[in-house]
Amino acid sequence: MMWGNGTGMGWWMWLVMGAGTFAFWVVIVLVIRALLPAGRVRQESARPDPLTLLKEGLARGEVSPDEYEQSRRLIVDGH
Repeated sequence: MMWGNGTGMGWWMWLVMGAGTFAFWVVIVLVIRALLPAGRVRQESARPDPLTLLKEGLARGEVSPDEYEQSRRLIVDGH
């Protein structure tokens, strides 16, 4: 047993071990996040803008041309 004769682990060695352990887990988490496609799926499933939805409604016949023009003015001009 070593009792403070300078050959044991000092406080700085505990810091080095803690930093190494933390860095190891950070790398593990980053690798897992890189392998999972969850982040990319959310970005691809973004909703189209209101003007695109309005154009699609006109194409399907859900909106008359007059309603389309009125709604388009509201979206584009704001009044």
